[in-house]
Amino acid sequence: MSEWHEALAQLAVFEKLDREEIELLAAGVGEQTFEPGEIMFSEGDAPSGMMVVLDGAVELIGSFAGGVERVFGTLRSGQVLGLLCLIDDGPKPATARVVEPTSVLTLERAVIADLRDSAPLTWARIISGLSGQLAAQTRLILEQYRRSIAWGLEVSGCAGFNFNRLLSDSVAVEVELINGSCVAGVIMGIEADETGHNMLLRSDDGRLRLVPYRSVVQVMVAQADFEPVLVE
Repeated sequence: MSEWHEALAQLAVFEKLDREEIELLAAGVGEQTFEPGEIMFSEGDAPSGMMVVLDGAVELIGSFAGGVERVFGTLRSGQVLGLLCLIDDGPKPATARVVEPTSVLTLERAVIADLRDSAPLTWARIISGLSGQLAAQTRLILEQYRRSIAWGLEVSGCAGFNFNRLLSDSVAVEVELINGSCVAGVIMGIEADETGHNMLLRSDDGRLRLVPYRSVVQVMVAQADFEPVLVE
């Protein structure tokens, strides 16, 4: 039995495989170690394979406009990075940065791909397991996205605003941006595109500005013009 057999067999993504099938995968497994601060892979990197954290901790980080970073989660012993890379040719969606001395088990995507021809039933069972795990990760990402929106509203001060009143009363605001600048005007509306939400702002000179919401630090309103209403 391979030394990595037990580690692979404990993963939910491979729970439908029998001993012989696990051994097929274990033959293509390796181990890597990392020190705190090291980058395991960066957002935008080409797909490689999956990694199982054996010991240590790894942060998953997303980057935003203006050099802003957000940690979306920390993976520890027994958790997996790179499941999507096993079946998708797209770039890495996040950066993985090591928090403490960490060792990982690695499984290259080519090992899975080769099973399509050499052991199609094993490959099909792996894909089935991947589907379940990716569905669970999708639900987790959606929850993290909701929390991120709530966090953004809170730190920007927008959580306490009645935006319907802001728009209908044409209240003048000053918007502080992450680059340190400020823009002033009247919010005309909130629009959505493929990158997120944008604030349509009419400045005092009559020009319209499209301000990405992800670039907003806070929205300031003169107390005399507007009394914030807390959202229940």
